[in-house]
Amino acid sequence: MESTIFLVRHGRPDLPDNEMRFLGRTDLPLSPEGIRQAEALREAFSNIPLEGIFHSGLKRASETAAVIAEGRALPVERVPALQEVSFGQWELLSMREVMEQDPEGFTEREKDFVSFRPAGGESFYEARERAWPAFNEILARTEGNLLIAAHAGIIKTLIYTLLGIPWRNIFSMRQDYCGVHVLDRFEGRLTVRKLNWTPGLLP
Repeated sequence: MESTIFLVRHGRPDLPDNEMRFLGRTDLPLSPEGIRQAEALREAFSNIPLEGIFHSGLKRASETAAVIAEGRALPVERVPALQEVSFGQWELLSMREVMEQDPEGFTEREKDFVSFRPAGGESFYEARERAWPAFNEILARTEGNLLIAAHAGIIKTLIYTLLGIPWRNIFSMRQDYCGVHVLDRFEGRLTVRKLNWTPGLLP
């Protein structure tokens, strides 16, 4: 049976400003812009049948999933193992603030960001170790098309693991708010069809 997997990053969260920040487990809702982004995806998916919608349980992902699911009689399921990488004491800090408050940690991260763990947080590798089995468990029990609303760090770990891309290149892939990665599934095998498409770029 052939089906399609849609990996969706949540819409823009309700951050205090436009500065890029380390947002992991801090449970922020969608901003008004994020809601509009999710609504645009709902329209884009209106003619695409889905057998299931899954999300990480964090508000920005669950709200994105709920908007997309509006009008559909199908389950929307929480999968906590898909929550974003935890940044511990770096949560909600900007890059500049981390460099000022934890220069040694920032230097260590630059050397090996895959294995680096901020104080009270987790590494990208540790996040992959929980997210990858959860992703495969979802695939094993859902035969048709499905959508997973998750987070940039988690989605990148899934895509890079699937493609066997060296993790040192993980920041080479763009991941916009409500950007969609499309995977085709046939006879148990996954192939990547599209990366990071958004409603304005949909065919």
